[in-house]
Amino acid sequence: MSKEAANPPEAPKSYAESGVNHWPNRMAFYLAAVGSAVGFGNIWRFPALAFRHGGGAFFIPYLMALFLIGLPILILEISLGQYYQTSVVGVYGSMHKKLRGIGVSSVLLSFVLVTYYSALLAWVVNAFFDSFGSEDPWAENAAGAGNATAYMLNEVIGGKT
Repeated sequence: MSKEAANPPEAPKSYAESGVNHWPNRMAFYLAAVGSAVGFGNIWRFPALAFRHGGGAFFIPYLMALFLIGLPILILEISLGQYYQTSVVGVYGSMHKKLRGIGVSSVLLSFVLVTYYSALLAWVVNAFFDSFGSEDPWAENAAGAGNATAYMLNEVIGGKT
């Protein structure tokens, strides 16, 4: 057993000594945690898929994954962050130098998600302002979902060349 693994570093004595920024109140932390954990798929896609394919067939594995995997990992991440009072790279690097890759991959994944959600949010805002027009842009010359899909792909997302 290595010396690093046998003797983990001590946590700072107080918040003032650590030099790390802190949340102004608990509600700000809770809203940030929920905002990073709940995505568009959880709100829009999952209920639609559950309705389309029989309801409870997807709900039971979803809840099992949530309670058996999701919440324990969330509690682990919050606990490690509070104990070490450092960044995610520093937390895993404090445990063992070779584990810093977990922290780096977490930061890179966050960057990818922000990039994805920025584009998605731009499409939503574009469609929102298009909806204030005199007529529905997707209702021209035909009725049905095909024209709405073509409008979304060509006008909102910008797929028309």
